[in-house]
Amino acid sequence: MDQEELEKIMDAHGEHLLRMAFFYLRDREMAKDIVQDVFISFYTSSNYEERGTMRSYLTKMTVNRCKDHLRSWSFRNLLFTHDWVETIHTQQDPLVLNEERIELAITILKLPMKYREIIILYYYEEYKIREIAAFLELSENTVKARMTKARKLLKEKLKSEDWEVLSSE
Repeated sequence: MDQEELEKIMDAHGEHLLRMAFFYLRDREMAKDIVQDVFISFYTSSNYEERGTMRSYLTKMTVNRCKDHLRSWSFRNLLFTHDWVETIHTQQDPLVLNEERIELAITILKLPMKYREIIILYYYEEYKIREIAAFLELSENTVKARMTKARKLLKEKLKSEDWEVLSSE
């Protein structure tokens, strides 16, 4: 793969991967670092075979890097202030502002990871339950149970007009 081909792939998938990493990490700068690392890894040691879509392959790489980061010692030992999640709203981050509902995005970011990733993959990535189960290596029943719990948590936290977006699904 040459540099021009990599640039085309980065242009086509970069923003999507950045948004995905942001939803996992809740930190724009760290999301940029993760996505950059994914593209470097893809370029230097690409063992990609045309078995699926490039988008799915890069998304899986990004999700795995995000999870690795969240499990890392340095991340787990950070001390967050009480209003850390609330600063997302005041920073006016363009990744969140581009979404139709800022309140929904912030509420999703507050969910625990196991529920947040189900919501992101289902509503933002538009994967089916079966695809999410394969992607996360879980049973379909586990994915359904987490989806139900995630919706319940969101319903408790959202105003009724925001909840209408998810209740029709």
